[in-house]
Amino acid sequence: MLLHFECMKTLYLQNHELTLRFDSSLSGVRSDEVLLKVQLAGICGTDLALLNGYANFNGVLGHECVAEVIETGAGVNGGLIGRRVVAEINQWCGVCDQCAREHYNHCLNRRVIGIRDHQGCFAEQIVVKANTLHIIPDSIDDRQAVFIEPLAAAFRIIEQLQLHDYRDVMLIGAGRLGQLIARVMVLQKKPLTVVVRHAQQRELLQDLPLNCIDESAVEAKIVDVTIDATGQQSGLELALHALRPQGICVMKSSYSSPVTVDLTRLVIDEVELFGSRCGPFSTAIKALEDGLIETESLIDATFKIDDYQAAFALAHQKGSMKVLIKPC
Repeated sequence: MLLHFECMKTLYLQNHELTLRFDSSLSGVRSDEVLLKVQLAGICGTDLALLNGYANFNGVLGHECVAEVIETGAGVNGGLIGRRVVAEINQWCGVCDQCAREHYNHCLNRRVIGIRDHQGCFAEQIVVKANTLHIIPDSIDDRQAVFIEPLAAAFRIIEQLQLHDYRDVMLIGAGRLGQLIARVMVLQKKPLTVVVRHAQQRELLQDLPLNCIDESAVEAKIVDVTIDATGQQSGLELALHALRPQGICVMKSSYSSPVTVDLTRLVIDEVELFGSRCGPFSTAIKALEDGLIETESLIDATFKIDDYQAAFALAHQKGSMKVLIKPC
């Protein structure tokens, strides 16, 4: 099939440098794929880490977006054309051991949009597998829909904790992802404390039923569950410091450099430490549709793709929240 462009704008990452390119490298839509016109995309903390060398990715950056289906492969229902969608960032193979167990986010051959072996969504168009799409209800606008991927990641914590008996939670870090985690955790109606570093973070949380504190106020062994959303050694250390014996520490971060952990302390206190990555898109969509999660206050600004340098300069500022890019 022919694609709907001759040369499209993309934000291309190579050797830690991001540039605006006019690219025509998409070769066609395969039988199980669709072509999307990207309506809006969000800059994530992972994108900033990729700029600093995380995962050694070279290619079109970006993995949070809302888009419109403009072409379908021969094996895909043509009724998708014109629908607003979001795509799972993990493009799974469907044949490996993990896919057979329906653990698609851990596909052994997965390509990850804008992160590993797959072009990203900071582009006018992107090709993805049709079976990774989720249709967006009309009640959710584009500025909400662009949050679905990180919001799903926040809901993954709930999936992982559902079999555990815990009384209270402390979230370390109230940045872009931390703000969404806080909004998800208050839905569990258990005491939540959030460790904040900037006045803006505290202000964005002021209407939620939770307690904000500074790092200096964190005491030892005071909560059953801690969540590190800082991506830093100091954040993980603080999360473990606050954890009661037999507690759970959730690592909700992409750490840009290796971290060290006192394993003896984990053994003695019988602490459970686990990673948390991508989550359920359908749950995130339903939460937005039901009005359970507010996201508009988390948007700092929207830039055209041509103004990407200003967009990333703002995203790099301490305390900044979600910066959006409009490719088309």
